Amino acid sequence: MSCPNCREVVPFQKELFRGMPCKHCNSTLLVSQTYSRALVLLALLLAEALLWVGNIRTLFYPTLGLPFGVLASFWLGFPVAFFLLTVIVRTIPRWFPPTLVLRHWSTVTTLGLSHDQETTTIASSGK
Repeated sequence: MSCPNCREVVPFQKELFRGMPCKHCNSTLLVSQTYSRALVLLALLLAEALLWVGNIRTLFYPTLGLPFGVLASFWLGFPVAFFLLTVIVRTIPRWFPPTLVLRHWSTVTTLGLSHDQETTTIASSGK
């Protein structure tokens, strides 16, 4: 993995998912959304496959019927997927490194509290 700004090598750390400054150019680096979404999708598919192989559906189908049994076994996959995601986030990036992107701050992420916003508001309201 390398920084998209300075092209220096960045070792993988789990803090990259929340945003971490580059040690060379101090720009904030993030794992791309596509990579994060792929990990979540992988965790969901693995969870459903584990529940299918574990034959969990036989617990729900006789008591709830087929439609609600499918929904119950599907919803049971979410907690399992969350557990699998905690493992996947720490292991998969070591074999398949993620693409790093720069974080671009906007008024949504800073809530419009930048220094420039304050000076223009004070200057425009002052007489």
